[in-house]
Amino acid sequence: MSIPESAKNFLVGIFIGIFMLMPGASGATMAVVFGVYERLIRDASKLWVYLIKDIRFLVLLGIGVVLGVVICAKGLDFLIEKYEIPLMFFFAALILVQLPDIWKNADDGEKMRPTNYLALIGGFAVMMVVLYAGQLGIEQGDSAGALVMLVAGVIYAICALSPGISGSTILLAVGLFAPVIDSLSDLHLSSILPLAVGALIGILLFANLINHCVTHYRKSTYCAILGLTAGSVVTVAGNGLLSMEGDDLYLQIAVFIVAGLIIGWGIHLFSNYVQKQPEEEPQEDL
Repeated sequence: MSIPESAKNFLVGIFIGIFMLMPGASGATMAVVFGVYERLIRDASKLWVYLIKDIRFLVLLGIGVVLGVVICAKGLDFLIEKYEIPLMFFFAALILVQLPDIWKNADDGEKMRPTNYLALIGGFAVMMVVLYAGQLGIEQGDSAGALVMLVAGVIYAICALSPGISGSTILLAVGLFAPVIDSLSDLHLSSILPLAVGALIGILLFANLINHCVTHYRKSTYCAILGLTAGSVVTVAGNGLLSMEGDDLYLQIAVFIVAGLIIGWGIHLFSNYVQKQPEEEPQEDL
């Protein structure tokens, strides 16, 4: 593995880690955008085969993800306190710019079939359910107990393996987002350990299923991802609109939306550059 290749995987890991923690955003979507998703899912689904064979890729990406998560947790802790509602619109704009990149993965040149449309609609519907769940008045939990963190870790792992699904948005809806951010931002090891164990459980249980879907139902899977991603835009913007009180936030919201579009476009350009770089992949077993 060349030095540029190593640096690329590390930087991509940071982006994935940051987006894993953003409400409405998806770390797995970033993996799709940067062209490492299928390789990562393959490795995770056959970890006993690829752990040694693809060790540099997994370690560098993993270190980047951990660093990105910590950076994002500390940043979110500060920003949510001061700009919670405008930040939701920033996330929505950021995700919106990703939609063409997701479609490129779904578009195989063939006509859309009914199953593809169903997958697209189903993915969008899932995020509408999340939006509805967030309005049921479920209070955010303030417990950082081991069981809470374990469940949160499983949810995050499933979402991390499924592009378009925002783990943070779902945790926000069920009241687990606040304790997760607090634990990661303050580096509470007693809370982070169960979170990591839960994430490992989720990866081991669901990686094979996701890998099977991508391998055998590629177009429908990516159509579902596209629906989930588009639904994330509506979910995050909807939560922001429903939380607004008064009209004194419009200027801030406009600034955050523009910033999200600009940064999203920058990520699009960077991802195109990354995908053009040569990538060394381990050979499949015969």
